[in-house]
Amino acid sequence: MKIIAIDSSGKKLCVCTYRDGEIKKYVSEPDPKSHNKILLDIIEKNIVEQGEKLADFDAFAVIVGPGSFTGIRIGVATINAFATALQKPVVEVTSLEQVCIGGNVLALLDCKHNNFYACSFVDGKKEYSFMTKEETENSPLPKIYVDDVMPEALLSVAVEKFQRKEFVKRARPFYIKSSSAETGIN
Repeated sequence: MKIIAIDSSGKKLCVCTYRDGEIKKYVSEPDPKSHNKILLDIIEKNIVEQGEKLADFDAFAVIVGPGSFTGIRIGVATINAFATALQKPVVEVTSLEQVCIGGNVLALLDCKHNNFYACSFVDGKKEYSFMTKEETENSPLPKIYVDDVMPEALLSVAVEKFQRKEFVKRARPFYIKSSSAETGIN
């Protein structure tokens, strides 16, 4: 099985591949404003170094959110273009579900102003929400903060979902709350 996955939802850009248990990854320096400039070059470099072509991959995976509004759209549009052109499935992964490897936890992503995107994982069920810092502190669940790219975790979730046939034809951005770009609030 071969999967290529990207995470452009945060400050760093991550392109990683899974090939029969082997993981290759590229993680950029923190600069969210360069994702759209370097993404295609990084993907090409990553797969060419492996002697592969995009058509050799069985599926494409992408972080669909929550995270940077523009970053999510860059990743989703790129993966959708590949999947459409090559008629391959897409695996959607959220930035929060990457950290829920077993157990009951509260995954948190800082969205500034003492607010967090959250996902509670309890008994195998996930529930996404928007929480204040105070609400997160009052939660009895152990907390895990998402603050960097996680290539191994991204690929682990993507492989599991692909094996369970949890894929789509087109990825869609996943927002827990409307962005300031959509609401006009800064």
